[in-house]
Amino acid sequence: MVKRIIKAAPNYLPLSFFEFSKHFFNLLTRKEFDLWIEYEKHTRILGYSCRALFEFCMQYYAKEDLVIVTTPIHHTSFRNIIEEYVKPENIHIIRLNKNYNGIEEIPKLDKCDLVVITHLFGQDMDLSVLSDFKKKHNCIIIEDRVQGGTLDLITRSEIVDIPIYSMGMDKRPVALGGGFMYLDNKHEKIIKAAIEAIESLPREKTSKRFTDMLKKIPTFLFYNNRIFIPLFIELLRAASFFNRKISLLDFTNYYRSKNPGFNRERYMKKPSQGLLKSMYKNFDNYEKMEKLFEKKYSIFIESLSSEIIPYFFPWYKGINSLSTYNTIYIEEHLVDQFLEFLTEEDISCIANPTYKVFNLPYESKEADIRFNNGIVYIPSTANMKKREIKYLADKLEEFYNYVK
Repeated sequence: MVKRIIKAAPNYLPLSFFEFSKHFFNLLTRKEFDLWIEYEKHTRILGYSCRALFEFCMQYYAKEDLVIVTTPIHHTSFRNIIEEYVKPENIHIIRLNKNYNGIEEIPKLDKCDLVVITHLFGQDMDLSVLSDFKKKHNCIIIEDRVQGGTLDLITRSEIVDIPIYSMGMDKRPVALGGGFMYLDNKHEKIIKAAIEAIESLPREKTSKRFTDMLKKIPTFLFYNNRIFIPLFIELLRAASFFNRKISLLDFTNYYRSKNPGFNRERYMKKPSQGLLKSMYKNFDNYEKMEKLFEKKYSIFIESLSSEIIPYFFPWYKGINSLSTYNTIYIEEHLVDQFLEFLTEEDISCIANPTYKVFNLPYESKEADIRFNNGIVYIPSTANMKKREIKYLADKLEEFYNYVK
């Protein structure tokens, strides 16, 4: 097989350079934008980030004996926020099925205040199994749909009270920052509290917003520019002759850790007017993204044999991923070998940088850790040509045949 360079990274910014540059001009706005948009049945609350909105929710419902039921795997920040506000003995873990795409068992409890669900791999889990549980406990259901299914749906299920979304640089929709959540208009008290709480936060400075976007320019080049990517790979290849410690994998790990695209700390802020303008202008830009992601992922799945799809993508259930991430599952003991295999082929990849399992002990923790440790990000199909997608599929087949 002729060796190809796949001109794509394990992530992608779903916007053109012109669209990227418009966010800088939005900083010049003098218009005042509200932190909320009221619709007929619900209200959209805007925040500095999805994690800031989630932390507000946890603050709002916080009490000494708060009891929460939650899925085992979350984005690191969501996991950390839950552990900050809830006592370990009051965090109860939902058991997911062996494919991690559905709920298998809900904890049996006498009391529950909150249910927090994180959807994974660009698709939604079926939440109808929580209907009776919600009726019994009269609990609030919060869902992280940042990596969920289509945004044509406000929420995956009518039983959900608060769906939360990100508008970060690699999310749907994208505004290079910000996030929002929906609240049913019947929840007047929390809507008022959310607006007042966000309004009281220190406002993001325009200079900080400008600096953050400047830092995203090299990220845009690494993730999107199909001329820059192969040139950089060739540069790394040449450098490795003089220093064997230099590799595409090492660089990817280093760059992702230093440039995650969001603020890990000091995120409890009120969005600047420039950020709010970018959000207002881009609520609907998810539509073209979803069409692109679905089209490219469909080509990818169709390029794989039916034998390896359930092996590498156990969660796949015939629904094409709508995430920028191209996530694959590798048996935990084979992860390092798989990463080395792709790196030798100059294919960018990175071990799971996003999701974490709770620190507290619980029944299915070992299985959840094994699964979470087996998550690997490979090149995003959104920025790949058809021939590259097929080449990547062939490489997965080659690795599968080798280890099996």
